[in-house]
Amino acid sequence: MNRLVSNFRQHLSLRLGLMIVLVVTVAFSLLFGYLFFRCRQYIQRVAFNHASQILDNSVERINGVLAETEAITNFMASTSPRNMTPDSLLALTRQMVEKSTVMQGFTIALEPNVLPHQGERFTVYSYRTADSLISIEKNDYNYFDDPWYETPVNKKTGCWLEPYQYTVPGIDKAPAWYFSYTIPFYDANGRLLGVSCADLSLRWLSQAVTDVKPFPHSSAIMVGHDGRYIVHPDTAKLIRESIFSDADPRVRNDITTMGRAMLAGRSGMIETIVDDNSAFIFYDPLERTGWSIALVCPESDVFRRYNRLSYAVIAFIVVGQLLLLLFCYQIVRRAIQPLRQLDQQARYIADGQFDSLMPLTQRRDSIGRLTNSFFLMQQSLATSVNDIRRVNQELEQRNDELTKAYHMTVETNRKKAEFIKDMYHEIRTPLNIISGFAQVLSASIESIPDEDVEDITARMKQSAGDISRLTRELSETAKPTNTI
Repeated sequence: MNRLVSNFRQHLSLRLGLMIVLVVTVAFSLLFGYLFFRCRQYIQRVAFNHASQILDNSVERINGVLAETEAITNFMASTSPRNMTPDSLLALTRQMVEKSTVMQGFTIALEPNVLPHQGERFTVYSYRTADSLISIEKNDYNYFDDPWYETPVNKKTGCWLEPYQYTVPGIDKAPAWYFSYTIPFYDANGRLLGVSCADLSLRWLSQAVTDVKPFPHSSAIMVGHDGRYIVHPDTAKLIRESIFSDADPRVRNDITTMGRAMLAGRSGMIETIVDDNSAFIFYDPLERTGWSIALVCPESDVFRRYNRLSYAVIAFIVVGQLLLLLFCYQIVRRAIQPLRQLDQQARYIADGQFDSLMPLTQRRDSIGRLTNSFFLMQQSLATSVNDIRRVNQELEQRNDELTKAYHMTVETNRKKAEFIKDMYHEIRTPLNIISGFAQVLSASIESIPDEDVEDITARMKQSAGDISRLTRELSETAKPTNTI
């Protein structure tokens, strides 16, 4: 690790490249951050408009079906008093179901004794099955307490009923969920004759609502007059639970507030948490029924394109930054190449390599002038070093000569010392002779024969001559000798 840090510190081009990339990254980050913020706002606005438009279109489509159902049922309510025969009423119900594409069944139920020969309870209805249309008339079915009959009679006007479970006598084997538009009809004197009821399958309504999918994972719900779920992705919650029981008002006040707004027939949007994920909920009333539809759009779906764009841009930025780093590295490396050469030449000089000259450059910038100045300095330094080397060689040669002369002088002095030592011994011999003969002559010269005296005198002269000769030689040797 320390080695990598050291190598990084030594690479000026890499450091400059990283600094440039860092500055560019900060600038681009601020720019892209602003652009992404505006892009997110735009995408959110477009997604909200798209979801709202889809919801509005679905509400309009459902309202269209409900309006058609209301028109058919109202028409039947005005037509039935003029066709008060069993066959005519049965034919009318069959005709209404055949003309409608979504109507599951149509019922006409009469008040007691409206048709005396049919008894107190007379009803005719037509019902659509998977492959046929069934028409039945019955006079043994007690319908007076059923919601579809009792509610419009009490209100004296047409109305949409909350979904309910109902078993069609003679047709359904198990209870099925329906929602109905029902309206009473009267004779010319205002006497109640009966009720016309158009049945629509809750399955169709659920399908129409769940088809509202502006985004892949969006879902829809519908609540009734009391907030109970009429349509919900979780069928276990249908009718049994409400939007208020689904959220703790102490914790999820936003859901409670939205539920109240939906029951009040208002439109709007909230941002909340659904199944631990952020989501946007759009709601719109179904004005004909008093119900309300809510469209749940996960935030991940709303910003799906934005997130994809973000990933693509991030990848583009990363690749772009790497390419920019490589580009800056090459540009900076080329720009500071003379500096690297200066550094290398300075190392050569530090190592004593003065003859390796860097080339001149044609650049006219500061680095070019510095390079050429360094070349001239290096050239002058190399000339000076060569002169110094030449002088050092001459000095070494003189030192060698002086060393040789010194050794010769030392050898000469050694030989001179040996010579003087030999001379000392040679002079000592004749001196001893002279001294000995002098003692002999001084002690007994009268008793020594003349021949011996002459012989002694001759030897003494010879020894004195030897001493004189040796003295001259010694004098020659004693002349001064130069030493280092």
